[in-house]
Amino acid sequence: MLIKQNPTSPSSYFLGGADHVQVHPSRLQEAARIDANGDGILQRDELVAHLEKDHHGCHHHEQEKSDQEALLGEFQTHLRGIPNPVAKAYHSYAQVGQELDKLTEKYPNLCKKVSLGKSHEGREIWALRISENIGAAETDQKTGVVITGCHHAREWMSVEIPLHVAHSLLDNYESDPAARNRVQKGDIWIVPLLNPDGYEYSRDHDNWWRKNRRPVETDAMGNHTEAIGVDLNRNYYDGNPEHMGLYRPESDTPGSTADDWGVTSDDPNSDSYRGPAGASEIETQSILNLELGHKNIRGVIDHHSYGEMILYPWGYTAEPAPVKDLHLEIGQKLNQAMGNRYQLQQSAGLYPSAGESDDCQSANGLVTFTLEVGRSFQPSPTTIPGTCELVGKANLTFIDEILSRAEAGTLPART
Repeated sequence: MLIKQNPTSPSSYFLGGADHVQVHPSRLQEAARIDANGDGILQRDELVAHLEKDHHGCHHHEQEKSDQEALLGEFQTHLRGIPNPVAKAYHSYAQVGQELDKLTEKYPNLCKKVSLGKSHEGREIWALRISENIGAAETDQKTGVVITGCHHAREWMSVEIPLHVAHSLLDNYESDPAARNRVQKGDIWIVPLLNPDGYEYSRDHDNWWRKNRRPVETDAMGNHTEAIGVDLNRNYYDGNPEHMGLYRPESDTPGSTADDWGVTSDDPNSDSYRGPAGASEIETQSILNLELGHKNIRGVIDHHSYGEMILYPWGYTAEPAPVKDLHLEIGQKLNQAMGNRYQLQQSAGLYPSAGESDDCQSANGLVTFTLEVGRSFQPSPTTIPGTCELVGKANLTFIDEILSRAEAGTLPART
């Protein structure tokens, strides 16, 4: 819950350094929490201490890799209330749509642009469906894989990687037998930008914004709230009462923050707010309709930032998922494809949380992973090509694993 500024605190704050740049008035409450000595100057050591807690308020996991200087720069941009100037190097929402249009025009027999639904602010949630003879009825019978990005608005690199994978599949179809095999045998859905409203807001107004942008008029108990936004990756629920515990564990009381489960909150003002109900958000509903509504889909890989980690279910409990061995086998191959640079572990080992996409998908028989890419939310544009190339290899390996294991009959049964 947001705390009120102490009346004895300064009425304005400045970032320490030669210029003493003023903190934006909308960030005063946040600045008050950072300003440990109460002098109105946010010194480097105070900012570092604040960021030593991760972006959810928990201490960094020892395996979670970060770039402190990059994070400091990104966070100071947020505190100043100005757009991050590197945004122009990342695809905007409009540019994502244009990129998908170009691919469909160039490869009309191999891909199709599809809207999964419209966001609160009226933006289409675009997917690119890739498969040989895309208009044929048999596409629905091929093994399906979904690749997603940007559940969280500020995680800009997570948009670039799915776009890169789409190009890898289509641009190499004629010259690379492996790419051709994926497109021939697979029904591959690329969803680069699941949270378009939040993403555009993070580019233009607040680069630290995480949630979507729907006003939360009432909370889980029907109480009025002025808050905006739900954490989409805490909002997953498939409607099956047996799976309610994945969204809200039994010990977590609706409307109360005193017993919130892990990094999942019932406070509408929290960055990790789960929403007033499971799957309350159109973005969550749209992707669930795709993944659970198409029974040929067998695997999902989701991109977040940051930490250079490969995460697998469960996130809501430390108990092992039913197909843990399968996750370990495939996860190790994903890591090998990236030169073993990432850390492979169960999601709850990073921090426990409920309402995650991986848990909901896994409970329905899908093989799912989250890739925490890079070492900050909006890294230098110079890192975009290398990160896309590296993580793209893991994505292609994942597609190969799902296709080959589906053919061999060794994947979990869909429910």
